[in-house]
Amino acid sequence: MQARIRTAMIVGMAMTVLAAVGVSVASAPPAHAAQVVTDIAYAPAQPAGSKGHLLDLYLPSTGITPRPLLIWHTGSAWTSDDGKAGTDAIAAIFNPLGFAVAGVSVRNSAQAIFPAQVHDIKAAIRWLRANAATYQIDPNRFAIMGDSSGGWLTEMATLSGGVAALEGTVGTTGVSSAVQVGLAFYSPTDFLQMNAQNLPTGGLDHDSPASPESLLVGCPIQTCPAKVAQANPMTYVDANDPPLMFLHGQADFLVPHGQSVLLYNRIKAQCGDATFVSVPAADHMMSQIMDPAQYGNQTVYTTTDCSETVGTGTLNPTWANFATFLRGGLKLGTSCEVAYATGAWNGAFNGTVTIRNTGTTPVDDWTVTWAWSGNQQITNAWNATVTQTGAQVTARDAGHNSYIGPGSSQSFGFSATATGTNPVPAQFKLNDIVCTKVPA
Repeated sequence: MQARIRTAMIVGMAMTVLAAVGVSVASAPPAHAAQVVTDIAYAPAQPAGSKGHLLDLYLPSTGITPRPLLIWHTGSAWTSDDGKAGTDAIAAIFNPLGFAVAGVSVRNSAQAIFPAQVHDIKAAIRWLRANAATYQIDPNRFAIMGDSSGGWLTEMATLSGGVAALEGTVGTTGVSSAVQVGLAFYSPTDFLQMNAQNLPTGGLDHDSPASPESLLVGCPIQTCPAKVAQANPMTYVDANDPPLMFLHGQADFLVPHGQSVLLYNRIKAQCGDATFVSVPAADHMMSQIMDPAQYGNQTVYTTTDCSETVGTGTLNPTWANFATFLRGGLKLGTSCEVAYATGAWNGAFNGTVTIRNTGTTPVDDWTVTWAWSGNQQITNAWNATVTQTGAQVTARDAGHNSYIGPGSSQSFGFSATATGTNPVPAQFKLNDIVCTKVPA
């Protein structure tokens, strides 16, 4: 009975988290979603009638195509097979930024024990990549995000790319299950150390045969350390892993803060790429992790290429900062400058656009967009493929110039016709972010 009460408390906490970010179980399409496709079966139901092999897709009405994809899974201590519930709240944040959003469900621990949950998320990723063209998704730009057990799933998917034992044979096979960046909230890692890391005031008995962790792996965790190690994201850390950000509250009663400390130290030791945001006084709730009252107080640990920085208040836990981190990991660019120059003659002109990457992460594959305010019409272009629909212009890299390192730039040119005034376009965007205009 006690174990059931504890499990119910975790599920209740998960529902509280959903409410804190505006999630409703009865989902409504976000305003910027042009298309919402629900209950897509990425694999046959197992067991029959269950929901663990379903996903929902929220496709934005704005932005360039193909779109980057953000995969979301809501945590439940592995007790729910409906982890996609509430994805509408995440889509409401990221659809307007040009991201497609997929809410993915996996089997719960009563339906199948580990590694089934990892097999499922990888099957969903493979299905999404195999069907990327159908939904105008960029197969090379997959991000994943989740909280609690969903954060654990995020870390497993991010860190175990290429591990054959965790691929499984669920659903679509023969396609990569890799993601390019991950973001996790208050995730468990080393189950065997959770009791020792509990707060002095107490916490869950993670060693219990009825604990969420024991039910996940199918044995009391202290009796099967080899199986538990396979379920530990730290087991799969190496220097080639994608960038990972994870956040944890120092007052977390359900999943000890030390779990993320362990993961950060492992990634640092392996010269990996990680950002760990430690939030004082925050419990196991998104609303507390993102509480503006804590801005400036959080400790931020960053390790890249065996170099570490530690600061206080250097990265506030906001959706804008999370989006910037994901964009950086996807090599979409985080800030930019554009210089625009023209040379005119009767009824026509040439234009040159120079894009400078002012962010700290590279841009790989770029699209620049703008809108004319007059009757300008593109007739020719070089160093980019330029198309025009009405007043809207889209310029895509020419392949040889697709990479723009931090502080570097690329240029392209075009010819166009125009009559009357020919002002500089009001705004330029690089991969859906607004660039600062600078003199040519």
